[in-house]
Amino acid sequence: MAKQLNCVDCALHYEVPMMKTTCGPDLVVDRCARCGGIWLDSGEFETLVKLGAFYITHLDKPAETEAERNPERKCPKCKVPLSIMKYEKMPDVELDVCPKCGGLWCDAGELKTIGEAYSD
Repeated sequence: MAKQLNCVDCALHYEVPMMKTTCGPDLVVDRCARCGGIWLDSGEFETLVKLGAFYITHLDKPAETEAERNPERKCPKCKVPLSIMKYEKMPDVELDVCPKCGGLWCDAGELKTIGEAYSD
């Protein structure tokens, strides 16, 4: 069984385990119920985009609380600092990527914004 990951943003103050969330056939991602952030392992973002806007927008649920952005975001798997990546189809969306494992952190609302662009 895969190790439970802690939230990238909520780790600023304390450890908050992320929940495994099923999204479409054969795709399970890690989501923080507290801040709404979503961790996608390498390749899962591309899989999610192929599934389509419905799955993308329904995965991104409202957060329990607004998270204070962690200025030192680290990969929940590798523990290395995340790099900011501009999403090529939407330059105003910044995603955080792990340079080591290729995992991707999406703040609450970012996936919904991407999904809405795909549905237009």
